[in-house]
Amino acid sequence: MGKYFGTDGVRGIANEKLTSSLAYRIGRYIGFNNVKKNKILIARDTRLSGKFLSDALESGIVCSGGDVTNIAISTTPSVSYIVRNFDFDYGVMISASHNPYYDNGIKIFNNDGEKISNEIELEIEKYIDSNEDYLPLAINDKIGRVNDGQKYLDSYINFIISKANKNVSNLKILVDCANGSASYIAQKIIKALNIDAKILNNDPNGTNINDMCGSTHISVLSDIVKNGHYDLAFAFDGDADRCLAMDGFGKIIDGDGIMFLNAVDMKEKNKLNNDTVVLTVMSNIGLKKAFSKHNIKLSEVCVGDKYVQAEMKKHNYSLGGEQSGHIIFLDDMNTGDGILTMIKILNIVAEKQKNVDELLSDLVIYPQELKNITVQNKEAVLSHQGFLNLVKKLENELEDNGRILVRPSGTEPLIRVMCEAKSKEECSYICNKLINYISELL
Repeated sequence: MGKYFGTDGVRGIANEKLTSSLAYRIGRYIGFNNVKKNKILIARDTRLSGKFLSDALESGIVCSGGDVTNIAISTTPSVSYIVRNFDFDYGVMISASHNPYYDNGIKIFNNDGEKISNEIELEIEKYIDSNEDYLPLAINDKIGRVNDGQKYLDSYINFIISKANKNVSNLKILVDCANGSASYIAQKIIKALNIDAKILNNDPNGTNINDMCGSTHISVLSDIVKNGHYDLAFAFDGDADRCLAMDGFGKIIDGDGIMFLNAVDMKEKNKLNNDTVVLTVMSNIGLKKAFSKHNIKLSEVCVGDKYVQAEMKKHNYSLGGEQSGHIIFLDDMNTGDGILTMIKILNIVAEKQKNVDELLSDLVIYPQELKNITVQNKEAVLSHQGFLNLVKKLENELEDNGRILVRPSGTEPLIRVMCEAKSKEECSYICNKLINYISELL
């Protein structure tokens, strides 16, 4: 990670870490090209700070001579799709994903719809920290223009609609838009597909994004699903690049369950390239055992959808994702798309004419507990010999019936401690022991 860029772009409290001057400098860098005019797409989620950060970024781009197409409020995957298919040089999404409204972030995509490389991030950071603004300002007719991008957004919406099977209209679903980017787009897509749907949390006011709603709070939908006799429920995060689901009995289907559902279906149809799925170290040991039963191979990478995507592209794998709900269908998109993920699940359930719990019967998830602890000096804790010895001791006690994963957050001053074991009690015991040890070090 760099000084400003984490695992998912720049992120921080708006007007504290993420300021208009920082957004302007980023705009200046990506807007400059001494050979041609750069074409740059901008979108944002529904946060209160999104507009002024968008304006500052836009100002930096046009001052460097770049042309801006601004699609206003939209989803992160829509930016990736549009940039890739309509000859943009960069795409920028202003969002802090699942974080609370007072945070915001800047995610940058290259012209192939992929998140920019670490090398480009470092070059941007060098420019941000430079004492002199060494990039020339555009003058006269070299100053950039700002254009409306509704036609591009319509193209993305039509693309998602085209991925749905006709019989999805037979299903009854509940959809939680997290008062975020999906609030406008998901409703259009669902209406076009004539799906019987109740849509919740689609009335953003700038401060209610992810507020007790969306993918990080999907459990609150359980009673609504059971009482309303819904076939499925779906919840997006703030920028709709991830999706979690829930079956008709109110049981949550996380990214592991979604990957299993799709991997088995794709393998049956000979669409799972090399019979391999890319997942991260956070995926449950139960998923790995279920894949083994279905002769599906695994490729494991560190946490971060950019690493999943890079591994998929390198080996031409067609499916990968994270337990958190970032699912990438590389034959369709270069990044995770929560709305597309919803469509893929609906297609499978409608085609199989079976309940999701039946389709997931081979997937037995081990109890898993994840706890976070605020730590400013993450490296000092993670390299502490006493802590490493304790982790090793507890791993030996688990043997092959569980695992421990301790890692730093890529976007926040946190250390995440995860444990899987045969029982919830054992998970809690191990997690608490490790968290308490870290607390004593602080």
